[in-house]
Amino acid sequence: MKNKKDIMEFKKNVSAIRYFGFRNLRIFIRLIICFFSLIGFSSCDPYSDEAQVQIVTGADLFKPFLSPPREIVYGPYSLKVTPDTAVIAWEEMRGREKLRHVEVYIVGLSPATEYVYCVNGAEKDGRLLTPPVDDSPFSFFIWGDSRTDSDTARQVADKMMEIDPDASFALHTGDFVLDGDSVECWESEWWGPMSDFMLYLPIYPIMGNHEANSEIYHRYFSALEGKGATYSFDWGGIHVVVLDSNRGQTGIDEQIEWLKADLQANMDADFIIAGHHLPAYASSTDGGNGSEMLQNTLVPIYEQYGVDLVISGDVHTYQHHLKNNIHYIISAGGGARLYDYGLPLGGMTMKLYKTFNFSHVLADSESINITTYDLEGNTLDSFEVVRGEPTDINSMIKVEIGTSEVTPGDQFLLDIFVQGVENLDKVSFTLAFYRDDPPIMLKVIDADMQIEGVQIEKGGLKGDVIVNQADNAQGIIKYQEENIGSFYSEMIKVASATFEVPEDVKVAALYLIPKFILFDMSGKKVPHFMGGVKVIIKR
Repeated sequence: MKNKKDIMEFKKNVSAIRYFGFRNLRIFIRLIICFFSLIGFSSCDPYSDEAQVQIVTGADLFKPFLSPPREIVYGPYSLKVTPDTAVIAWEEMRGREKLRHVEVYIVGLSPATEYVYCVNGAEKDGRLLTPPVDDSPFSFFIWGDSRTDSDTARQVADKMMEIDPDASFALHTGDFVLDGDSVECWESEWWGPMSDFMLYLPIYPIMGNHEANSEIYHRYFSALEGKGATYSFDWGGIHVVVLDSNRGQTGIDEQIEWLKADLQANMDADFIIAGHHLPAYASSTDGGNGSEMLQNTLVPIYEQYGVDLVISGDVHTYQHHLKNNIHYIISAGGGARLYDYGLPLGGMTMKLYKTFNFSHVLADSESINITTYDLEGNTLDSFEVVRGEPTDINSMIKVEIGTSEVTPGDQFLLDIFVQGVENLDKVSFTLAFYRDDPPIMLKVIDADMQIEGVQIEKGGLKGDVIVNQADNAQGIIKYQEENIGSFYSEMIKVASATFEVPEDVKVAALYLIPKFILFDMSGKKVPHFMGGVKVIIKR
């Protein structure tokens, strides 16, 4: 050991090894390597060695390398892919000196072409697909907050590859790891679960608050402008701009002029996507509606320059909000512990889910179609943004309650309405009347004792009730009404439910937010804004 500091660092790594319980020999070896690398961890400019990379259109075209294989610790992975160039990067050990970051700049590629690449010493080959220069369609992923739970993070990555093995790239909304300055966290939470996914396509990062100003983060993504913190890129007709929202008002102010100049220079893009880790708009149990600072600084710029989609993370849910023709989605279900959401934002919220998730985007010159899936591959949300066409939504759900405060043992009536829906023919909704953390479950009082099963009271739609079930064991209401017959009213009651609060309840509040699917007479889904109520339980 060189000195006392080195000994302390070694003990720290030994503790990490004990934590992993020697379950993975490769992790053990890498942690030993990391110890030596920490002694001489360098933040200097990346090293390059073109002779160590081959990139071809078929694996049968690879040739033997002329030099001994490199001792690759992390990677390889691709970055900064354009129609005719790409960067291949990795981390390698040179003897026992230090861990060295390597970036190789590849030129002479062809647009819209799938390549395989091989790095001398890598265990597996990589794959990348260059962007098109015409109107050819392409696809990509959005997901984030994959930190902490590596098993779930790996499952999410595997499901993405299963959904679309031909995707071009992925946008990560931030919080790759719990501690951006910890080599052990990057090893266990990023490289462990994500190495295969990084081989599969280039990942464009948005720096999260857990990586803010991390030397390791900037090192891994140094090929990007701003070292992965503030940059932009193009893929086909889509222009993507990435900001650092972690430094507060001062940090945002420093980026404003750059942002305006970038957006002004790319006004001819088919679509513009902006990304930052902290969301401008968010539903949360703290009662707020997002970041007032971002609403005041960035949102007016987005509206001025015609941004189509804003992506964020941080709030560990899936959320979709719409305001002034801009879609705001929170994709933060990549593996971190999930959060409860609060009430829908009035006249803005389209979807709210507390579940692991990712979004898949199909894009061409005329539209982008965004579909969000859960870990099992079920569709949570699906919407389309059409170039030059505003998204005009007038329909919404409204929920009313006689009193917002109840006590244990009380009963209260909940009324659910649809508002501003034209040509309505079919309606269905589910409503969870439980909370899992801390646990609480209300009880639905049967509205019709003559019918088997717990019923809720039908409203004024005058259609055929197909499903009417309140499950007091699972805490879910399911309701469906069809053949409404093009009914229209400014606001009409769909159903009512009477709830009873258990005597032993320990929570202070519960959110009752029905999730609707509406169909018009032509069989098309009717987009709408969500509604809900917060019930305060006083003891």
